[in-house]
Amino acid sequence: MRTRSWIGNDIVDLAEPGVAGKERDRRFMDRVFTPEERDRILAAAAPTLALWKAWTAKETAFKIASKLREGVIFAHKAFEVGSEPAAAAGSNLTTAGSLGQWVSVQFEDLDIRVRWEMAVDYIHCVGQLARGDAVNAQGASEPAVRPRRLLAGILHDSQALDGILSLAEQASVYSTASERARLLARRLMDRWDLQGAEIVRMWRAWGWGPPVVAQEGHPIAGFDVSLSHDGRFVAAALAGPVLT
Repeated sequence: MRTRSWIGNDIVDLAEPGVAGKERDRRFMDRVFTPEERDRILAAAAPTLALWKAWTAKETAFKIASKLREGVIFAHKAFEVGSEPAAAAGSNLTTAGSLGQWVSVQFEDLDIRVRWEMAVDYIHCVGQLARGDAVNAQGASEPAVRPRRLLAGILHDSQALDGILSLAEQASVYSTASERARLLARRLMDRWDLQGAEIVRMWRAWGWGPPVVAQEGHPIAGFDVSLSHDGRFVAAALAGPVLT
């Protein structure tokens, strides 16, 4: 049986106010990170970068968990970021691009694997559900995922991006960055021949759900999408069947 490859992503603009030196904010550190995570961040050669790597990992894992669990609350400490690479356990996950080794984030019975792309001015994290016999928000059983093609893209606000969103897609747009993130995801979708595919949000019992890849108002089996933006950057990640 084909299952969806649940994914998430998050980006931090390192030039945004309040980013540098945030590890010195004790209240923030105590609220967001476990004691082990705090110790690891403060002992790092570059504590600020270590902090935002852990933050984006938690954000990414939360986005995945919220697709599987109804009404998940982002209690930061409940998403525990591991310290050791998970390359062996994550070897069934496929990716495009030059990202680092997979690291585990644990939330309840879910094992989520994340990895980062780092540059001078941003940190970008992408993640995938690695293990967790869970029931998704639509009530369908979701066993451990099969390998999927995972594509990611990042766009600076100085870079032009062509394209027009459909009316259904425009209904989910709440800012210029939100629009650009969807256009970027549409560009990633071009790798597959998906006629009439859209990046939309579905209405759930408790409100609007996260973005999905859909045709004629229905999610497309085997695909998942995640959008993020911060400061000068937008990012998107898209998972789909392995391209041949």
